[in-house]
Amino acid sequence: MKTKLIQILYDMRHQPVIAWVTFIATALSIFLIMVVVMMQQVGITPFAPESCRDRLLLGAYLHLTDIGDNQGDSSAGLTFHSARILYSDLEGVERVSYFCIYKDDSDVKGQQSDAFAVQSRKVDAEFFNIFDHPLVAGRYFTPDEANSLLPVAVITESTARRALGDTEWAGAKILIDQKDYTVVGVVNDNSTLATTASGDVFLPIADSDPSVQWDEYLGAISAALLVKEGVDFQSVRDQVKARYATLDTELAPKGQKTVYHEAPFDQETIASGLHGSNTTPDKNSGRNMRLAIYAILLIVPAINLSSMLHSRMHRRISEIGVRRAFGCTRSRIIADIISENFIVTLIGGIVGVTLGVIFASTYSGLYENMDNFGRGDTPAINAIVNWTTILTAIGICFLLNIISASIPAWQASRLNPVNAINSK
Repeated sequence: MKTKLIQILYDMRHQPVIAWVTFIATALSIFLIMVVVMMQQVGITPFAPESCRDRLLLGAYLHLTDIGDNQGDSSAGLTFHSARILYSDLEGVERVSYFCIYKDDSDVKGQQSDAFAVQSRKVDAEFFNIFDHPLVAGRYFTPDEANSLLPVAVITESTARRALGDTEWAGAKILIDQKDYTVVGVVNDNSTLATTASGDVFLPIADSDPSVQWDEYLGAISAALLVKEGVDFQSVRDQVKARYATLDTELAPKGQKTVYHEAPFDQETIASGLHGSNTTPDKNSGRNMRLAIYAILLIVPAINLSSMLHSRMHRRISEIGVRRAFGCTRSRIIADIISENFIVTLIGGIVGVTLGVIFASTYSGLYENMDNFGRGDTPAINAIVNWTTILTAIGICFLLNIISASIPAWQASRLNPVNAINSK
């Protein structure tokens, strides 16, 4: 290892332009790849308030079509009635929450502020048993309060500070869209990148709320399913698919039937945006697109780095010839060149990953299209830096090294020792 480091330092002193261009190109390549990887990780890595992502399924939409010649289609979220037919009492599901599929833009006015804009979400009481919104003060609203649509609210800490100042938050009165509400609880602030569970204000929802139920079957309700540890998601989907047949029986007299789109959806599908009210997600298309991006970001810089390494090897032809003359094998030449290049690649990769983490954790514009409102937000550091990210970075460095160094190393090993020693 010491010998390889000495050789790398020697190259940097005697071929500074090529050495530094190689180093910078490696760092930028890893930086670009890691930004793409971390954006994908933000969508699937569990973090508060969606720490349950690895056990979460979302039943978000219902697609109805007419039976016969009318050929009419309608699709939207669910109502409490259709959601319970499809998602209640499923085997292998620990908890089910029914909540509004979208967030509303609302105005909040408290004792210490003028009206200001927030994102509000209507949820049932079970919502707080699935998604981790830790309490700062007070409590969550109860099932009875939610079912009765009482004017109570759970708000985030930043909303409470802005609306109420430093007064007692629990039990305080605020105006939400010009209506009086009592704050029963205050929770930690949350990121809009938690697209299923985020919000600034949480309000009760119930069957009697007409704003989220447009007819008997279509509305704005979605169902969050917390699956028990070790239960296969497909077994839950199989049960739901059978429930669709039950719903079809109920819809038949009305001249309608359902179209099944492989609901409920796992976090990978939710994050990809491939699920919709009348489309069946194609996971392969999303994965193939990511693989194509990774391939381009690997192969293009690898070709350039290979050319740089070839230039570096050109100045070491005599050295390689002497080593071959003293019995060094071709495989040893190849291994030494690849290992030396890997050290350079790894150091450049560390710099690239560091730049990527700084960029991904500070530039909110990177995530503008990843939440429901297009508002930029930066994730918590644990959402982008984890063992998956680290192992991915090391793997990419290894691949970049193999792709860029293999041909120059093979060519160097094939040199004729006499010609190599006599070359200048």
